[in-house]
Amino acid sequence: MNQRQLLVMRKLREIQESDGLSVEHLEEIVAPALELESTETEAAGSRTPTVTSEAIDSWRRFERGDPLDERDLFHLESIILPNGARPAFDIQGDSFASLPSLWQDINNQRSLLEPLIRGIGRVELVGHPERTIAGTAFVCGARRLMTNRHVAALFTQGVGAGAQLQFTPGIGISIDLKEEVGSSASLILEVTAPALIIEEWDIAILETSELPAGVIPLPLSTVAPSQLEERLAMVVGYPAQDPSESSIQQNEIFRSVFDKKRLQPGRLKGFAKVPSFERTVNALAHDCTTLGGNSGSAVIDITSARVVGIHFDGQPLVANFAVPTWELATDHRVTGAGVDF
Repeated sequence: MNQRQLLVMRKLREIQESDGLSVEHLEEIVAPALELESTETEAAGSRTPTVTSEAIDSWRRFERGDPLDERDLFHLESIILPNGARPAFDIQGDSFASLPSLWQDINNQRSLLEPLIRGIGRVELVGHPERTIAGTAFVCGARRLMTNRHVAALFTQGVGAGAQLQFTPGIGISIDLKEEVGSSASLILEVTAPALIIEEWDIAILETSELPAGVIPLPLSTVAPSQLEERLAMVVGYPAQDPSESSIQQNEIFRSVFDKKRLQPGRLKGFAKVPSFERTVNALAHDCTTLGGNSGSAVIDITSARVVGIHFDGQPLVANFAVPTWELATDHRVTGAGVDF
């Protein structure tokens, strides 16, 4: 068994143990994908669905502990990566449709999560030579937004605060708090100045115009949750098509629609030491499905309905990584920049 297959098997076991994912649950999640892919296949007249009945048969053999061959491994991988255990759901009308029973705890927290969803927006650029969309940002204080440093680098110059920072000449920046699937509605926040860019963490704080009615700062966790392994979480952001990932897998999960606000559920996975701007940081790990446009997305703990991390990077088949908010809560540079904790 090669390294890739070992990673697949480890991931399957983690999902099975953490979520109690039975065959019935698997079929419930996979069925909509099968139906969608069947429709797309009929329209295209060619492509065979990646998630098939053979894949579910392979899952049954895996659950029984039966020996698996190369064909089984292929089918199982097609479930956990493209559209099975870690899906993405549309945000519409600042909310989301009822999720499958595996994610019932998210449904139960709807009234607490909807105000957070309203404060997350798409970073949009005018005048950049290559991009019109840069990533995701969210409201973190009165007239303050938080995103990644590597997102802000597309339109700012410098590191630190105050006079050390400036916008890149000729590039305009704004945040659209809408941009939902199936809607042309917009709610624009103008970004008026870069407020803080940290050296070691992939974090940037931006100053913005006055918040519109109904939009409030997202609550940030100041302490680590009592349990960081397998805790239910979700990422909310704007996944963009990523040339470094499989286009087939991306199209399956996101239905070939990108740069729109999505809810991407998963589990926290503890800590991992990862590189960040020539340093090594102790990042919060999670396994929510993400793409490049999710840079700067809020990682939200479902139980507390608070932001516990800011997504900044990931390694396919292993984990995604976020800046822990409680690390920022002890940083006087961040608290002094107008971030609410």
